[in-house]
Parts: sequence; structure tokens; C-alpha cells
Amino acid sequence: MFRRILIPTDFSTASEWVFDDAVRIAARTGAEVVILHVRMTWASHPDELRFPADPSLYEYAEQLELERLRARVNDSNAAVATRLIVRQAPDAGNEICRTATAEEADLIVIATHARHHVAHLFVGSTTIAVLRDPPAPVLAIRYGIRKRTELRRIIVPVHFEQTSHAALELAARVGSEIHLVTVCDDERRVRATELLHSLAASIPNAVTNIVKGSDAQREIVRYATKADADAIFLNANTEPSEGKLDVIRNAPVPVMVVPPAGAA
Repeated sequence: MFRRILIPTDFSTASEWVFDDAVRIAARTGAEVVILHVRMTWASHPDELRFPADPSLYEYAEQLELERLRARVNDSNAAVATRLIVRQAPDAGNEICRTATAEEADLIVIATHARHHVAHLFVGSTTIAVLRDPPAPVLAIRYGIRKRTELRRIIVPVHFEQTSHAALELAARVGSEIHLVTVCDDERRVRATELLHSLAASIPNAVTNIVKGSDAQREIVRYATKADADAIFLNANTEPSEGKLDVIRNAPVPVMVVPPAGAA
């Protein structure tokens, strides 16, 4: 299913945290793991590093971190191919998307809080930039949540206005138990029932649920916790809404953001 997984890293604790998840996915699917490190430059001077140093120092530090990450692969007894790519750019988010496209990555695994992983309610600007126009599905993982050994039980929120079902289609391929969930009031319950049943008809492992409430994001997070889910799959928009960011901030599970089919 996944052939090449891209992991952007600043070699922080949060980046290492998501690396372990990416290795588990790669081990199950036979994918190659491509580790991307972006050396940050100034927007006004794209060739000038923000932290000037001899190139050999950068290369030494990057190789050291690469070997450390490879040691984590060995510790997990996973036969996973790893490769390091180094880029220079003033905008890490855009560079991640460019590299994912150039490498034909079919999954990006990223920490939601980057260097600021201790800030529970913070989603880093790099992550937001990647989510704005992802060239591939993005698995956003919040630092500190409980590790999952597999993505088996997946929550897919469904709302009345959505036009893409890419998240549902990917969830059906990845998971073994798919929960289709709509949050609405009693007045729209009949309509929600018809919508969920029509979507579930082609998915043998689908479970449908209608949750009464007015705060969809809070209810989705609550449902994921109650169901002991392994992930939440969301459709990507051109700009991540505040509601979507709320789910990523607060979900106790990884959140997969899936662009429409054919997006690049």
C-alpha cells in the first residue's frame, strides 16, 4: 500500500517519536523510509544558512543522527530501508511538499509540534504548511500520545457538505474496522442515517454511528477516545480549518489527512 514514506525531521524528540510509528508502518508494507532534513535559510537570502557553520559540521551532525535513527530501526527488529535527504530552504513546509512530490512519496509522517512539542495545544507552522496542500496523505502524530502497533480501528468523520471521500477510501484499505461517524442534531438524524448507510454499503467492515451534539470536533475526539481508536482519518482541504486543527491538537490518536484522489 505504501512504497515510500517521507519523514521530515529536525532531530528533535518529537521527530524521533513519529519515526518509530513510520518504521512500524514501513515494516508492515515493505516501504522505504526517506528521512528529510531541511537546513533553514533566510527568505531574503535563500543561499544563506540561518545558523552559519562549516558544511562538514552539518554533514557530521546529520550522519550522526541518521545512524542513531537506523539504530532505532535495528532495535525494533524491522527490515526497513532508510535514506537521508538534505535540502536547504527558507520554508520547511514547502520544501517538505516539494521533496515528497519529487520522491513520489505516498505517505508523509510528521510531528504536530516540531520543536515545540511540550506545548500541548500548539500545531507547528511547518505542519500547517504541509497540511495546506499535501501531495500525499499526511499522518500527523502528537508527541506523547500512546503508541499504536497498527492502524486497525479507524474513525472517519462524515458531514453533509463534503465532496471528497478520499479519507474513507484510504481507511477502508488500511483498517479492519471503520467507524463512520456523523455529529448532528435530532432534526438531521434521518438524513445522517441515509448518508452513512449509503457510504457503508460498499465497506464490509464499516460501523455507523450518529452522535448528537453541536461541537463536531469535540465529539469526534471524545468518540475516538471511547472507541479506543487507532487513528482518525480526515479529508484534506486547501486550507486546514480551525476545526480540523482542533482535532489534531486534541486527538489521543494519530490523525491522517488525505488529499483528494489525483491531488499532487
